[in-house]
Amino acid sequence: MTDRLSRTVIEPINPKLNVSRNANLPHSPGIRIGEYVFLSGMGPVDPVTGGRNLGPIAEQIRQTLRNMAHMLESAGSGLDRIVKINVVLADIRDYDEMNRVWREFFPEEPPARTTCALQLSNGNGVEIECIALSGA
Repeated sequence: MTDRLSRTVIEPINPKLNVSRNANLPHSPGIRIGEYVFLSGMGPVDPVTGGRNLGPIAEQIRQTLRNMAHMLESAGSGLDRIVKINVVLADIRDYDEMNRVWREFFPEEPPARTTCALQLSNGNGVEIECIALSGA
């Protein structure tokens, strides 16, 4: 019998999206425990090159949400299983643009969300983390 509270590190299927390992950061990209998946903050990483996508904020948000979808799918979950999201914007003036993009990914019954603004590293305009239900 498996311990329901066993902790498992989640690795993205696409290794270019494992920023934690690729940048030698002291955290895991995601953790599964019981029925929940916890993703570390993710940014707009290009899934082909592994480099930062520092284009317009709308594209940075889209890329970050696509990366989150990939990470959740790697854990047997998906965007539709997210229960809580925390968004950090580098510039709070991007809030309305974020909401426009948000509706593309969460057109109905979006997850609970907190949004704040603070200085981000590497020129990122956005960083997003979430808690989702596991598909397992």
